[in-house]
Formats: sequence, C-alpha cells, structure tokens
Amino acid sequence: MPVIEVNLEDFRELLGREVSIEELQDRLPMMGTSWEGVTEDGFHLEVFPNRPDLLSIEGLVRAYANWTGARTGLRRYPVEKSDYKVVVDKKTQEVRPWFVTAVVKNVEFDDPLIRSIIQMQEKLHVTHGRRRRKVAIGLHSLEPIEFPVTYTTKPPEFKFRPLGERFEKDLTWILGEMKTGKEYAWTVEGFKEYPMILDRKGMVLSMPPIINGEYTRIDELTTELFVDVTGTDLKAITEVLNVICVTLADRGAEIHEVHNHYPDGKVLTTPSLDPWVMELDNDYVNHTLGSEFTPKESARELEKMGHGTEVKGNVIKVKIPSYRADIMHPIDLVEDIAIGYDYDNFEPEIPPISSEAGEDPLEVFSRGLRNFLVGLGLLEVVTFMMSNRDKLFHRMSLPEEPICETDNPKMEAYDSLRNRLLPGLMEVLSTNKHHQYPQNLYEVDDVVVIDPSTETGARSRRRLAIALCHSSASFSEIKATMNTILENLELQAEVVEGGWDCFIEGRRFTAVLEGKPICWAGEVKPEVLERWDLEMPVAALEMDVNLLFKAHVG
Repeated sequence: MPVIEVNLEDFRELLGREVSIEELQDRLPMMGTSWEGVTEDGFHLEVFPNRPDLLSIEGLVRAYANWTGARTGLRRYPVEKSDYKVVVDKKTQEVRPWFVTAVVKNVEFDDPLIRSIIQMQEKLHVTHGRRRRKVAIGLHSLEPIEFPVTYTTKPPEFKFRPLGERFEKDLTWILGEMKTGKEYAWTVEGFKEYPMILDRKGMVLSMPPIINGEYTRIDELTTELFVDVTGTDLKAITEVLNVICVTLADRGAEIHEVHNHYPDGKVLTTPSLDPWVMELDNDYVNHTLGSEFTPKESARELEKMGHGTEVKGNVIKVKIPSYRADIMHPIDLVEDIAIGYDYDNFEPEIPPISSEAGEDPLEVFSRGLRNFLVGLGLLEVVTFMMSNRDKLFHRMSLPEEPICETDNPKMEAYDSLRNRLLPGLMEVLSTNKHHQYPQNLYEVDDVVVIDPSTETGARSRRRLAIALCHSSASFSEIKATMNTILENLELQAEVVEGGWDCFIEGRRFTAVLEGKPICWAGEVKPEVLERWDLEMPVAALEMDVNLLFKAHVG
C-alpha cells in the first residue's frame, strides 16, 4: 500500500489550527490509515488504495477537518464554463480509448504544492493507475497550448522532444533507450502506433502513458495548467481527474471545463465535480452496526465524512463527493458512519449465540509439527506466498502446470501463488551461501492449487518442506527424517520409487498413505543446484500436512 510523506507545518497551515504530532498519531489511524512513523519535518502515513483522495496532503487535511468537526458536510467545487475543446481520434480506440481533461487557473506553485502534486501523481500512478497501464496523468503548462488539442496515435518513427531532452527523438528510441521509456514500455507493448497528444500547431504535449513533452514543461512560474488523464477505464480516469482538480482547488485554484469530442459523436464535458446521490436506509445502518442511531444521528456522522445529507423519514439521501472513489455500495456509507462516530465509542458486546470456540485443530497440529522439527535441529523459515513460474518450474526442472496467477502484477518476481514450498527453501539457501554449513531448513505453511470444483477455482493446502544442505546430505538422511516424522505421528507409509523431476532418478521416492501420495523426497539434481547457484548438495522433501493430520486424528 502507498505511503505518503506529510509536512507537519503545511498540514497545520491548511487545517487552519495548531495540531500536535501526538494527536495526529492517535487520531489519523481511526480514519482508516496506518501511522508509519515521525520524520524530521512531519510524518509518514500509509493510505489504503481505495482512498485515492487521501494521497495528497490537501485531501488528508480535507478529510481530517471534516472528521474532527471543523468543517463538516459537503464541499462544493464550482467548475467554470469554457469553450476549450479536445478531439479524440478514432485510432486511439484500439489502444488506449479513454481521455478526460481539465483546465486549472490561478495556481500558485510554491514548494509545498509542488511536493504534494508530485507525490500524489506518483502514488495515483502506482495504485489507481496500475503502474500507468490503467490510468496515466499528464500535467502541462496551459500557456503555449493552442486549442483544439488532439488525442491520436503516431507510428514508431514519429519524433518529438521528450521532457528533459535537448533534441527531438523518435518513439522507438524513447521506448528503447530512455530510462522512463524503458520502465513503462510494457504498457504499450504490441501497439503498431502509440498514443500521442498534440495541440493545433502539431506540438506534442505528451506521449501517454510514457512521458510528457518539453513543449509544455511546468516550472515555478506556471499559473495555468492543462490536465489530461488517459486510460483503459472511463470510471477510473474520471475519478483520478476529480481527485487532482479538487486537490488544486483546495489550494485556491479555479477549475475550468473542457469538452472532449469522441469519434462516435459523444461529447464528454469534464471535470464534473457535482456530487452523486445514493439512498441509505437507517434500519440497514443499525442492523449492520448493532446501533440505535436515529436518521438524523446517522446523517450527522455522514457529514463528518464529507457527505451531504437530506433525511426523509427513515431514509437518508446521501450526496457523495465526486472524489470519493471508494463509495460503491450502501455498506460503504455504513462504514463511514462507523468511522465518523469513532470506533472507540462503540461498546463491544458478546453476541447471543451458542458456538464452540477454539483454535483450528489443523493449526494446533501444525504447531506441534514445528516444535518437533525444531527438536530435530532444523531452522524454521517463512517464505513468500507469491512467486513466479521461473522459480516454481524452470529452476526446479519441473514440468509447468496450471497455477494461480495475478492480473497486472507489480513485479514479475511475484506474479503467481506458489503451488509448492520447496522452491522457497531453495531460494533461501541460494541467498545464504555466505553463511556456514550445515543449513538445514524447514517450513510449514500453505500453498494454493487449482481446483475447479471450488467456488474460486483454487484451494489452499498445508504443506511441510525440509531442505538439508551440507557436504554429506543424502537420500538416506532425508528418508530417515521422513520416517522420524511418521513414527512420531504413529503412522506408516509405503515408499515407492519415483517422484518429482527435481530429484535425481534412483535417489528419489514417493511415500503413499491410505492410497494417496503424502511425501515427495530425494537428492536434488545437480542442474537444479546449478540454477540456484548452489555448490553444496541438498536433500529435500515435501509432505502434505492435510493428509498427515487426517490420518493422525482418524
């Protein structure tokens, strides 16, 4: 989750009153953020990705002023009429179809605002923007721009002067040689032509989502901005544009509309900073929270979260600010009521139900296994649940199989859920070669395997993995380790030849219990050791803890 840096003096100035660091440390987490520590000039705060409006100091002050009662209710952000026009070329619809814009005037670019805008833009790109693929933001000096602005595409040989460069460069060079281009080239991979924003004279404002043009560079003398947001989802880019506009408006800037003409004839006039309305039944609030709020009391708490309200009988008509991207269902408003009321004010009650409480038996069994393995002289490690196909299959010399993978992963190193524990142990050994041997490790934790019969298409399985790494690690030693575990659990398994391909043929086995494979073990192949850059022999095993538990208690 994104962590923002907040300057305390700037926070106090925007809030309009003195506030101590102790108060903020105590109260800000109750708004749904996480305190990350004090800095020389202020503090660090972790913000949940569903609240992009809190990624700037202006948004944070706005929310805190509402919540503490200093300025409750809905804030109105007027948008001035204008005749600014943007044309969206039909060619963009196949690559990056959505484009919304705004003009902002009377901006005073002092140091605090510059820092805030840079930080907000960076955090929005990472979270809401999915590293610019879903949403990308461009901020430009309005002064040199001649309207109408055109959003189109250009071929790889097209040239313009990127931000920070002295000469014009073609798009192929930008994507292959420039630092920013190489970092975000994946967002336009496979495109025959690349998105481009130009003004009436043909001067380039931006190559979204890669880099802005030098032509519209912003400096400390800039007082008027042209803001563009491109992306693959209209709702997401509209939310980001609204957040940027209200942030600048909180610093005293004026927001002006822009008319975006799409190829189908539709005209989107943006930004629209008017609130939208959702009705909330007060009975639903009280049933969910276990409270006895009157409709007016619920409305008061909603106003402390920046909403406008109108009570009609038992129904609250809630006017939701344009920058609150997290409100999607009445339950989100119920959560706001709970935050506004303050969780500290709720009195905990034991529900009037009869149920058997206690620790999960599988967890009790797993803890016993861990204690036993420590007694064998093994060192426990805890590795990441996330991995990737290279570690899970290629480096282990195992055939690829279906696994759970994430969409739009932040890092290629962590784009899948592990289906085995053993690759994680091999990685630990690989990164600890500088330490003395023996290195005998174990881990008891979950993996995720594909299961079409479940609602999610996958299920968790508890596994135990052991890796013995020293000069005399052998088949006999790892088999003896497995036998010791089974004997301690008073279980007997049949050992059959064969097993996983990561183990040396003839020095590997599978243990079967009640007709099901319960353990895979052996000496790790030299080529696997080489891929993990290990020079010491490794003998390893992996066991199915769910089957062990079932057999032990059954």
